[in-house]
Amino acid sequence: MRGVRIPHDLNGQDRFVLGLSVGNLAVFLFGLLAAYAVIHLAGPLWLRVIVAFLLVTTTLAIVWVRPEGRSLLHWIAAAVEYGWSMRSERLSRRRDRTVSGLRVIANTPAAPSPVSMREDDDVLELPSADGEPVRAQPDLEHVDPVPVYLGGPQVIVFYSVKGGTGRTTLATEVACLLAARGWYREGPTARTLRLNVMLADLDRTSANVSVHVGLAQPTVLDYLGDFASSPERFSEYVVRHEASNLHLLLGSPKCLAVPGGPSLGTRQATELIATLRSGGHHFILIDISSSLGEFEAQILELADRIICVVTPMASAIQDLYRTVEVLRRLGHGPKLAYVANRVAERWDASEPMGDLGGHLVTQVPYDPGFEASENRHEPYVLQRKGTAHDAVLELATFIYPALQSPGLAHATSRWLPRLGRRRRAG
Repeated sequence: MRGVRIPHDLNGQDRFVLGLSVGNLAVFLFGLLAAYAVIHLAGPLWLRVIVAFLLVTTTLAIVWVRPEGRSLLHWIAAAVEYGWSMRSERLSRRRDRTVSGLRVIANTPAAPSPVSMREDDDVLELPSADGEPVRAQPDLEHVDPVPVYLGGPQVIVFYSVKGGTGRTTLATEVACLLAARGWYREGPTARTLRLNVMLADLDRTSANVSVHVGLAQPTVLDYLGDFASSPERFSEYVVRHEASNLHLLLGSPKCLAVPGGPSLGTRQATELIATLRSGGHHFILIDISSSLGEFEAQILELADRIICVVTPMASAIQDLYRTVEVLRRLGHGPKLAYVANRVAERWDASEPMGDLGGHLVTQVPYDPGFEASENRHEPYVLQRKGTAHDAVLELATFIYPALQSPGLAHATSRWLPRLGRRRRAG
C-alpha cells in the first residue's frame, strides 16, 4: 500500500493542546520557563540571548520534530541503549576470552583445574574424589544444545477489532509451528523435551479453529457447561492435533454472543485463563472475537501479550488506530505488538508504527496456499514452504526466540524435515 494517509489526524497519543500530548506540552512549558529564567539572570545580554535561544530551539525540536515518526527523545534513548548494549557486549566478550584462557590452562596436564566447564553449555562441574571432573551423561538423542525454558506460562492473545484480517489463521499457524518445532530443557543437563502449547478458540461469534485443523468435539461450550460441577475434568475437553502435537480447546459451532445464549462474562474468562495456566503449558495462544465485550476485555486484561493483526488497507489501519486507542485506555499499551497479514506488496509501516509507538513484528504476504490448506483442514506451515511460511516462522520466533537455536532446529529436523534448519540470529 502506497500513499495512503489516515484521516482525522489519528494518533496513538491523546492530543491536549497545540497538537501536543500532555507529556510534550509539559516539556514545552518547562523549556519556555527555562529560557525566561535565563533571560532574567545577571550577565552579558548577548550570552543570555544565545542561551535562551538555544533552549527554545532545543525544546521546539524535542516537542515537534519526529524523524521516522519518532520523537528526538526516543532516538536519544535508543542511542543510549545501543551504546550501553555495545558496552555490555564488549564486556561479555572480554569475560568469554578470560574464561576460554582459564579453560585452556585447566586442560594442561601440568596443572589440572579443580573446576572444569563443558563446551556445549558452559555448566560448572565439580571434581570427583580422584581429582577427575564428574561429567554429566550427554543426551545421545540430541547432541546439539537445546535452550533451557525459564518462567511460567505465557498467554498470547490474537486480536483485531476488524473481522477478516486472518487473525484465526495466524493464531492457528503460529500455534502449530510452536508445538511442532518447539523444544526445551528443564535444566542445562536435562533431556530434551517438547514444548507444551495450547490454542484456545474463545471466539464467541464465529469460532473456526476446528476447520483449520480438522477436529470437532468437544468444545469450550461443553466445558463451561460442566465446569461448575467438575472443573478438574478440564483435560477431557482438550483435543490433540497429532501432526503438530498441539493441544486445543475448540470453540463452539454456535454463536454464543446472542441474546439468550450462554453467559460468558468476566467470571468465566477468569476461570478459563486460570485453568489454562494451571495446565502445564508453556504458551497459551488465544483467539477471541473482534467485538470487545466484558468477556473479551477480561481475556485481554489477563493476557501477557496482545498481537494486533492488521491488513494493509486504509480502512483496516484506521480501525487499528481506534483499536489501539481503546486498548491503551484499558492499560494494555505495553502488551501490544503488531503483524501485517495478507500483504500484496511490501508495505512501508513506518508512519503508522511511529504514530502508535509500536513494533511491526513481520509482514505475512498473501498466499492462496492458506486457503487451500484450510479447505483440506491442514495447517499451512506443516505442508508448505516459502515467503509466507518464513513470515509465520518469524512471528513464532518473536513469541519463542529459542526457535532460532541451531540445536532446536537440529532436533526438529529429525522428525519434521520439511521445516529445515534456521540460522541463529546474530
